[in-house]
Amino acid sequence: MVTLAAVEGGGTTFVCAIAKDTASNIVDRVIFPTTTPEETLGKCREWLLARSFDALGIATFGPVDPTPGSKTYGHITATPKKAWRHSDVVGALTEGLNVPFGFDTDVNAPALAEYRASVRDGEALSSVAYATVGTGIGVGLVVNGGCVHGLLHPEAGHICVPRLAGDAYEGHNPSLDCANWCEVEAMAASGALAARAGLKDSAGLKDLPDDDGVWDAAAHYLAAMCANLVLTVSPQRIVLSGGVMLRASLFPKIRAKMVKMLNGYIPPLDAQAACSVVVKSRWGNNAGIVGALTLAEDALGAAPAPKADLLLPLLACAAGAALAALLRR
Repeated sequence: MVTLAAVEGGGTTFVCAIAKDTASNIVDRVIFPTTTPEETLGKCREWLLARSFDALGIATFGPVDPTPGSKTYGHITATPKKAWRHSDVVGALTEGLNVPFGFDTDVNAPALAEYRASVRDGEALSSVAYATVGTGIGVGLVVNGGCVHGLLHPEAGHICVPRLAGDAYEGHNPSLDCANWCEVEAMAASGALAARAGLKDSAGLKDLPDDDGVWDAAAHYLAAMCANLVLTVSPQRIVLSGGVMLRASLFPKIRAKMVKMLNGYIPPLDAQAACSVVVKSRWGNNAGIVGALTLAEDALGAAPAPKADLLLPLLACAAGAALAALLRR
C-alpha cells in the first residue's frame, strides 16, 4: 500500500494530509493558520515528521519558483504577503525527510489532479485549466499532460479584460496597470465583490440573493477570463473552484457570457458544449489538497497511465496539431 503526504499552502490556512493508494483517499488531515513562515511551516514539518509516508507533494500560493536547479527553487517569491516573500517552503518542509517530493503552485496542482482524474475516467483530454476564485484568483494549466511553467507559471487571475458596461467600480487592490481595462482579480475576487456590495467583509456574500448585481459583475469578469483562456491555451475543460464559486448560480451565467463574448469564433464551443467545458471541481473544497497529493503521486511514479484506448486519439491530436503548424508555414 502506497502512502502519500501533502501540504497545501494558502493565504489563510495550510492543510496537511495523508492519503492511501490514491490522492483522493485521504485518511488523515490537519489545518494550521497561515501566520509566519517560521511558525506555519514549522507546524507542518513537525506534523509530517510524526508520520510515515512514501512521497510528499507541496503546493503553495505564489508566485513561486517552480524550476528545479534554480537557486530559489521551492521558494515563494514576490507575493503581496510581505512576511512570506523569499520563503524557502520546500527547504523547510523536506528537511530531515528522505522521500521523493513534488512542488508546484496551489492551482497547477489541482489542475493536474483534474487532468489525472479525466484520464482515469477514460476521457481523451490533453488540456485542463483550473481556477480558484476566493480571496484572490489563481489559474493553473495542464497542457499536453503536464503543468505549464515557462518564465514562471500561469498568473491568469491578473489578466486585463474589458470593463462591464456601466461598471464604475475601480477595483480592489489591483496588481497591474490595466489602463482603461480591468484586472480580473481586482474586480471579481471575494474582497472586490464584498466592497461592491458595501459589506464589511466577504463573509456577508453568502447572504446576497442570486439576482444581486454583484453576481452579474462577477460573471462578466470571470467569463472574460475564461474566454481568454480558450483563445490562448484552448483548454478542453475549465474547472472553477474556491469560495466565490460556491454560488452555484454563477456557472450558467459565466458559460452564457463566455459563449457570447467568443461570438461563434470557436465553433466547438456553443451553449451546449460550454456546460461540459466550464465545470465545478469534482472534489469541491478538497481540490487543493487532492492536487498536492497528486504531486506526491507523480514524485513516486504512481500516476495512472492513460488507458490503451486513449493513446490513439491523443497521438492523433498531436499529429493533427503538427500538420496544422506545417500548413500554416
